[in-house]
Amino acid sequence: MPELRLATFNCENLMMRCDFRRAGIANARQRLTDVDNALVAEHVDSVFDVLSEDDRTLTAQALAATGADVCALQEVENLVTLTAFDTRYIARWAGQPFGARVLHEGNDSRGIDVALLSRLPVVYQRSHARRTFGALGVTPPPGQTINDYAFRRDCLEVDVAKDGRALTLFICHFKSMHGGRRKTRQVRLAEAAAVRQLVRLRFERPAEEDWVVLGDFNDYREVDGHPVGHSGLGPLLDDGFAVDLAPHAIPDALDRWTHHYPEDDTYGALDHIMLSPRLAAQNPAPDTRIIRAGSPYHAARYTGPRFPGIGWLDPKASDHCPMAATIKFEGRALSA
Repeated sequence: MPELRLATFNCENLMMRCDFRRAGIANARQRLTDVDNALVAEHVDSVFDVLSEDDRTLTAQALAATGADVCALQEVENLVTLTAFDTRYIARWAGQPFGARVLHEGNDSRGIDVALLSRLPVVYQRSHARRTFGALGVTPPPGQTINDYAFRRDCLEVDVAKDGRALTLFICHFKSMHGGRRKTRQVRLAEAAAVRQLVRLRFERPAEEDWVVLGDFNDYREVDGHPVGHSGLGPLLDDGFAVDLAPHAIPDALDRWTHHYPEDDTYGALDHIMLSPRLAAQNPAPDTRIIRAGSPYHAARYTGPRFPGIGWLDPKASDHCPMAATIKFEGRALSA
């Protein structure tokens, strides 16, 4: 049975800083965003100073520390930025770039997208950014209609392959809690229902297949180690449609946080890896780690070693911690 190391990481505003004078290209930022071919992106990135050196060095260190073969990313501006991050920063700390890079432009007004880095072949990819609530048969949240897009960013569907078998990933970044968790919860509930529908459209019997839903869901089922009430994750988890990996693999509830909110000093699990029921049964105790060495010192619950250069609030790898797990899967056989 194939095995891979899978991670998810919100990189926190992995965005370019263009030197427009040196580039000498009109509408340079928009033209970079329009690049959707990975081979083209490899030739474009050398023209621009795209990343903040201190933060992105730490971000790359945190990602390299996961040991991941495949990593789902959130808050990446475009394919050029992703390429530069992989070839300039990841390669430095991991010894080589991931190589396979996937990003499709989504719906976020800031231009932050979900993405994939993979050392394994990507055999299928599809963006669902333009899927509407009506097209998916999902009831829209208050204030929206069936003609509105179901995802605030995207749900990126990707198949990665190993040893002749393919595993399907659904990469998400749900609506933030800005404006209040309770007030924004209905949007996340609708997004979760839309993801569930995508899984059902892909698999006739979802519980009997191997798939993973992962990313930054901007909601939690426990905070500071204590269970909380309703969350925006209900359509995916409440009836066992998927299995949340962290409670499945990390017994100590106080050790499952992936995000520290400094303004009220709370620790919550906003980032999730959710396994199909069959995949969870195949992985009763997967090796799962949350990498916190890139966290700022303000996240005082973490008392372990940190990367050199970490500050009180900044620099840091991200305001999120990457989560990684080693997963065995049967998946589906690739045709010869």
